[in-house]
Amino acid sequence: MASSAAPNHSLPNTLAQQALIDSVFTVEISLKRNPLPLTVQRQERADAEALLQSLGGAMTSQRSQLLRLNCDASSERKVLLLSDEIASVQMYERSSGVSGRTRRPGFSLDA
Repeated sequence: MASSAAPNHSLPNTLAQQALIDSVFTVEISLKRNPLPLTVQRQERADAEALLQSLGGAMTSQRSQLLRLNCDASSERKVLLLSDEIASVQMYERSSGVSGRTRRPGFSLDA
């Protein structure tokens, strides 16, 4: 007996599509004189890249700026920081899909 239900196009139909939906891009900010980094998550790669470029520009600015950051994954998570306190910034992707793939932050030969 054939099912009369229409296909649900709002659900991903492949594991690859599900992995893309579950990917989160993390921008990690290391501060001077602080051993713990701050992390800000973005759902879209372009948004994470834009934040990375914005932070890089603030780091190279001649004057200190107050930066207001929020997190896509948790909207109540917000932070204010001074741009001259940033030591480094890196971006990496974390996927919560079936494979559990994580791209390690930093640089390695196992990329």
